[in-house]
Amino acid sequence: SFDTDKARALEDTRQWAALALTPKEKMTVEDPVEMQHLADALPLERAASRWIVSSDADEHVERIGYYVGLGFRNLVFHAPGPDQARFLKLYGEHVLPRLRKRFD
Repeated sequence: SFDTDKARALEDTRQWAALALTPKEKMTVEDPVEMQHLADALPLERAASRWIVSSDADEHVERIGYYVGLGFRNLVFHAPGPDQARFLKLYGEHVLPRLRKRFD
């Protein structure tokens, strides 16, 4: 999750908080509403643990570099929050030029 506002980048991860539930937590629930309640109860930091979350473009480049080092060459970026257009604009302005400079 990237935003020039770190708090917004962090808050955007809440939409996909269920990804941070453990397998055991997920297996004990069959009702999607109950699953959402479990996800909503997670601390924001735990929800964010599934994402690269930062307002620092260089940190994103550094963390993505790990995957490039493993041999990944086709990477897809999306935001966990609801405003994909904002994310794409900011990522295109701040992060992608740095990625190209470092890995092209």
